[in-house]
Amino acid sequence: MKVEALSEFSYLIRFPGDKTSLPDTVKLGIAAQLIREAFDEKWVEVVPVFADLLVTLSASAFIDSEDPESVIAECLDKMERQDEVLVEPRLIEIPACYDEEFADDLPDIALQAGISVAEAITLHSDQTYKVYAMGFCAGYAYMGDLPEQLRRPRRSTPRTKMPVGSVAVADFMTCVYPLSMPGGWHIIGRCPVPFFNPEDQENPTLLRAGDQVRFFPIEKDEYHKLKAKWQS
Repeated sequence: MKVEALSEFSYLIRFPGDKTSLPDTVKLGIAAQLIREAFDEKWVEVVPVFADLLVTLSASAFIDSEDPESVIAECLDKMERQDEVLVEPRLIEIPACYDEEFADDLPDIALQAGISVAEAITLHSDQTYKVYAMGFCAGYAYMGDLPEQLRRPRRSTPRTKMPVGSVAVADFMTCVYPLSMPGGWHIIGRCPVPFFNPEDQENPTLLRAGDQVRFFPIEKDEYHKLKAKWQS
């Protein structure tokens, strides 16, 4: 890959046409997410240009930041390293509560897909996802591929706060927010299991790149029981 500076605030990432263990479309998506996260998505726009990525930064992205080109290169290096561990995956089953209290965007996603909320839940929970990459935020796993009916572009206006454990979707990926943080993904549920445990020195994150993940639906009372168990 090659990073070309087009101007003071824009860069073009050129992807080679080689064949690797990750499809080009997946690599583009992961690289875009990592770059948005590294610069704070409020200050960066990442747009696919054919098989490449155009990165445009706001001047605010340069405040207290190292050289932008170095940050982009670090993101690309992190993406490439995922190929080395995409073997012998573990299957991790994760509880998810899709109750309306926790699923702000699920009704709208179902409506746009022309299906019921129950059908949308079944689609999301019947799929087996691969952890393509781990983000810069500890425990943040990019999982795909999301069923076609549930795919939506990122929100035009990110939320300033995504609750811990939010199960969310964007483009072809799904994730669980390990911390309370801003985010532009669509919330469809809540997971009671922590994805990041700083007290566990050996395995602080629940998932690792290469894992396979399945969500299984739980009721709200079960969610609160599991949540209390993990907090005790």
